[in-house]
Formats: sequence, C-alpha cells, structure tokens
Amino acid sequence: MSRISVKLRVTLWYLIIMIIMSSVVLVAMTSISEEMVSRDASERITRTVRDMSRRFHIPGDDLRFAPPGFKLYEQGVHMVVYDNELNLIAGQIPFGIEEEFELENDKLRKENINGNQYYIYDSEIKLRGGDSLWLRGIMSVTDAGYAVKSALKNNVILTIILIFAAAAGGYFIIKRAFVPVSKISKTAKEIADSSDLSRRINIGEGKDEIFALANTFDEMLDKIEQSFEREKQFTQDASHELRTPVAVILSECEYMEECAKTDEEFKESAASVKKQAEKMSKLISELLMISRMDKNTLKTNFEETDISELLAFVCDEQEEIRTEDILLERNIMPCVTAKADRFLLARLFINLISNAYQYSESGGTIKVTLKEGIDRIVFEVSDNGIGISEEDLPKIWERFYQADASRTAKENGSMGLGLSMVKWIAECHGGRVSAKSELGCGSTFIFWLPKN
Repeated sequence: MSRISVKLRVTLWYLIIMIIMSSVVLVAMTSISEEMVSRDASERITRTVRDMSRRFHIPGDDLRFAPPGFKLYEQGVHMVVYDNELNLIAGQIPFGIEEEFELENDKLRKENINGNQYYIYDSEIKLRGGDSLWLRGIMSVTDAGYAVKSALKNNVILTIILIFAAAAGGYFIIKRAFVPVSKISKTAKEIADSSDLSRRINIGEGKDEIFALANTFDEMLDKIEQSFEREKQFTQDASHELRTPVAVILSECEYMEECAKTDEEFKESAASVKKQAEKMSKLISELLMISRMDKNTLKTNFEETDISELLAFVCDEQEEIRTEDILLERNIMPCVTAKADRFLLARLFINLISNAYQYSESGGTIKVTLKEGIDRIVFEVSDNGIGISEEDLPKIWERFYQADASRTAKENGSMGLGLSMVKWIAECHGGRVSAKSELGCGSTFIFWLPKN
C-alpha cells in the first residue's frame, strides 16, 4: 500500500466509501420499497374487494347472477364469487392456482403457491333469503416484487456508473490539487542536487492548504538562504579578520628570528605580537559568544540588578582605560532596578560606550543617560563624532559590517561584531535597541528594557 501514490490511495478510499454508502442506500431503498409495495398491495386488495362487495346486489335468489358493475379484474385484483359450499359462481381463478382455500371473512392472508406469493382476501355478502355469497380477491405479490427487483437492477447499474464517474472526477480533482506537492518535491530535489538555495516553487496565490504549504516552503527557503549566506559571509569575514593579525605575528616572529639584533628591537616585535594576539583573543572570544547566542546555549542568569550602579561602574571603567581627549557626561537616575543578566547588560553598555569613544573626534563629548518610565527603563548614549549615513544605518546590526574603513584605523578598532551582540542582548532581555544618526553630526543609540 505504501508504494501506491497518495492520489491513488485517496481515490481508492473515496471509491470504497462511496461503494459502502451506495450499498447501504440501495439496501435501505429496496427494503423500504418492498415494504411499501407489500403495504400498497394489501391495502389495494382489501379496498377493492370491500368496495365491490358494497356494490354487490342480487335480485331474488339467483346465485348465478353477476350484478351490474361487477368486474373480474380491477386494479391488479382478480375477483371470484363463491357460494357457501365453495362452488364457483362468477369470475375465474388466476392461472396456476389449483388449491381451494377455506373462506375466512374479512381476513387478509398471504399464501405461497407454486413458488409464487399471493394475497387472498374474502368478504361475505349477505342475501335477503338468509344465504350468503363470498367475494374473494386474489392478487399476485410476486408480480409487484418483479417491479421492485427491476427497479433495483436499474438502480444498481446507474449507481455503479455514477460511482466510477465520481471516482474518475475525484481522481482528476485530487491530481490537480496535488500539482503543488509535485512541484515542491521537484524543487526540493533540484535544490538537493544542485545546492542552489535561490530556487523557489512560485505557484502563485491560492487559499487552500496546499498553496499555504508551498508558500511556507518558499518562506523557509528564503530564511535558509539568508542564514546560509550570513554564515558564509561570517566565515569569510572571520577568516579575513584573523588572517591580518596572524600575518603580523608571523612577520614579527620572522623579523625577530632573522633581523632583530638589539633588545629594543626584540621588545618592539614582542609588543606587536602581543597586540595582535590580544586582538585575536578578543575576536575569538566574541566569535565564541556569538556562536553560543546562535545555538541558544549561552547561559543567562536573570536577577534583580541595580542598573544605575552597573552603568556607573562601566562609565568609570571606560574613563580609566581611555586616553582620548573626550568628555563623558553622565545623567544616570539613581536606584533604577530590574531583572537582568549583569554580565550581558554590562557587555551591552561597554559595547555602546566604547563605540561612542571610538567614533568620536578629539575634544568631543559623549552623553550617557539612564531614566526610568512607567513600564520601561531607557538607556541612551550619544556622541558628536563622524556619524553614520542614512543608507548604512540599517546595516550596522549585521556582523562584521563597517560603514567606514576609517573606523578600524584606530587602535583596538572595531571588528563589526559589537552591535550584533548588542541587538541580541537587548532581545534576550525582552527589549529593543535602535539608532539614529547623521553623517558628520554624531550618533545616538537607544536601548529600552521592560521593567517586568
């Protein structure tokens, strides 16, 4: 059964159900028809005999006289007249009936004669002289059954024709309905064979479940392609970022091995190696953290945190390690608390404030603000540095994206991972981060965190 196509399986089940339902309906109709025919025959013979007996008037005592209006056959009922000794006076017994049945007044009975069934009904007619006549009605039940059987035969033939016509139509409809499924299967196979994630099903608009499946499949392919391209770009960028410090380290090592003569030269090369190693260590640490973020394996510890105290600590630390002539202004509302991961939130503050330092000009100003609203906590950091162009602004959250090559020129320059981490940390806390900037006029980053 598993080797049969879904279209054929659905059609077969549809055909089987139709056969069962049609059989039940035919049996029920036949049973009801036979019951109705039987009831109609019994009512007809009873009514006909009674009606004829009421019109039966014989003048005098001539028992052989057939009264006016008497008919030997009416509405399928054969009628005969007997005297009390069961002598036939008028009428003719239907062919094939040879038995003589007892006279029973006003009693309908069914008799089986030579394989055929008959209804027999007797009605006694009182004469003026005290004698009686008997009017007997005889009606074939078998003849009425022939009509039912003939109708049943015709119905069976018609039903079979309709069933197979419906099955053929159902198969055609199912086949048309499964066209998108075949296209999905074909597209998936082509993607598997060619590794071309840009292929799509594109079956157009529709309202049924198959169209919804195909469109969902296309959306899934979009996300897979985007994810694959991001990972591909991520790998390329990471390789590029690691290649530079590795090349410097190798170059300095070769210099120390072949060219360095004095202690001072050795120290300078060692310092350069250390600097590049620290840069690699930082990059590897950030790559590891991002990898854990992507796999949702980064452990978090949410607890009641004094955000004001945490931000003040980060600002103090940044002022201590920075040598640039840049003023850091603080406007931190005291005692602002919320449930947060202290490590991740500190990383968010560090990344945004260090970015502001890195992209500010000498003599510039950085403003850090923390305030508490009714249902949220808002953190802002703004600078009056080089700014970001409007076309680059939506892309700054992408990994390794750098709008301006000059951003990497400074010592410990950014590798383009900080803002993607900031975005993830904000979403991890149920918050959002956004940016507004104008080229040459500075930038402002806003992070809001729900209080609950």
